[in-house]
Amino acid sequence: MLTQQPTNLKKLTYISALIALGIVLNFLEPPIFSFIPGIRIGFANIVSVLGLLMFGPLEAITIAFFRTTLGSVIKGALNPIQFWTSFAGGIFAATVMAAIFKFLKNNFSIVGISIIGGISNNLAQFLVIIAITRNNAFWYYLPLLLFFGGLSGWVIGILSQLIYNKMKTIQKTI
Repeated sequence: MLTQQPTNLKKLTYISALIALGIVLNFLEPPIFSFIPGIRIGFANIVSVLGLLMFGPLEAITIAFFRTTLGSVIKGALNPIQFWTSFAGGIFAATVMAAIFKFLKNNFSIVGISIIGGISNNLAQFLVIIAITRNNAFWYYLPLLLFFGGLSGWVIGILSQLIYNKMKTIQKTI
């Protein structure tokens, strides 16, 4: 945890700011791998990892829930496939990362937890697509999605750790 929160209002403010930042990051993310459908770095997932580090598992899942839901509403992305892939990926990744953080924290670095989160995100999104389309041809795409999920989880984990360390440094000087 970053600090002991003296009031619930301060904690709520931080969590709200993380949700808002996640929505903004989702809007601003460039389609780096636009030539590969469904592949993105997922910069908005940084806020779920930061929520996990700052507040704990339940708060990280809460951040993912509101970030994906509100982000979809604000974007106007209420297309069922877009919404459910985003929602399922964000919630499943946050839940898996929260479980690892809670029960196996000593066995994984935050980068390792984030890699598993990236893979979990893409797996959940893939399963939603399979459930909706019932197209078995997508199974051939799964290894590529899992690889890029791990790669993006690695990037998100490194960035999250850097940001978290900087936040701790800044907090010490205040």
